[in-house]
Amino acid sequence: MKHIFKKPSFYLISSATDGDEKAIEKILAIYDPYISKCCLRSLYDEYGNVYIAVDMELKGRIREALIKMILDFDIPLETEEE
Repeated sequence: MKHIFKKPSFYLISSATDGDEKAIEKILAIYDPYISKCCLRSLYDEYGNVYIAVDMELKGRIREALIKMILDFDIPLETEEE
């Protein structure tokens, strides 16, 4: 089964790199399912049963790193050479 993933638009990325909080939250929302999947951990109870859960601490650290990368991202502007 093929999934179609939504990609952030140039305008959204540009707004986020300028520090627009709503744009950053939209980008985080787009990547939230992927981040959650990357943060899955196996937990065991006292009977040895396995449970899969999202490691919220790791998810928070990844979100923080993504926000930092968004704010540090530089969009190169093309200039015409004369």
